[in-house]
Amino acid sequence: MKLGVYYEERDGELHPMWLLLPVDLKQEYVTYNIMAPFERIDDFHDSLSAVTVTMSALTKGPFDPYDITIHIPTVQKELFLTGYNPEHLNEADYFILQMADVEELLQLEVRRLYVGGNDT
Repeated sequence: MKLGVYYEERDGELHPMWLLLPVDLKQEYVTYNIMAPFERIDDFHDSLSAVTVTMSALTKGPFDPYDITIHIPTVQKELFLTGYNPEHLNEADYFILQMADVEELLQLEVRRLYVGGNDT
């Protein structure tokens, strides 16, 4: 599994802003390790389909401090409440999370893992 990281340039430096996780709908709870290899996402294009995941759908993994878990029914409910068809999730390529949310959830500075935009 390869993660995606979207960067914004500020004052000539790249800053990781968004974490993109491949959609997995096989279970009610899906866990991702953010230490996985990642690729830099330079631009959002029309062929990239992503669904926003908010803090309410996120929990810390039980064992590894770099694990995050997404509760799929909560993501579907939030899609519905914002006026989108929850079935849109079946067509999405990525879950998209704000780096600030991931850091708050894990209570870790995770942006340092992705500084400079170098692929691992």
